[in-house]
Amino acid sequence: MTSLMRNPVFYGSLGLILVALPCLYYFFMGVSGTMVTETEYANGNRSTVVETVRQGAFNPFLLIFIIGAGVAAYGCYRNTQMAWIGSIFVLVYSILAVFSIGLLLLPGALLLIIGSALKTMKKNA
Repeated sequence: MTSLMRNPVFYGSLGLILVALPCLYYFFMGVSGTMVTETEYANGNRSTVVETVRQGAFNPFLLIFIIGAGVAAYGCYRNTQMAWIGSIFVLVYSILAVFSIGLLLLPGALLLIIGSALKTMKKNA
């Protein structure tokens, strides 16, 4: 158990999963919301239509998170610089997107940072 907690690949893989799953979900499903449209006719009557819409589906911004997390996870396995670049990238973008999806991705970004730190400690030891 102790060797698992000191393994950077474990943190990289777990961080990748925690970042990729919400991003893929929102990429394919979007966020449901309502759209209200009101139409006024020439005779003075008004018509209001309320419909459920999926907003944000197929947004490429979410794929950027997955690519960054993939770079960080691969870096936790092979290369220290890639681990730091990917994890800092995901952390900064999750802070910038904190009001949309960033709060869901923050634990995964922190796990990627921990994996990067462990990879650096293993390299120096």
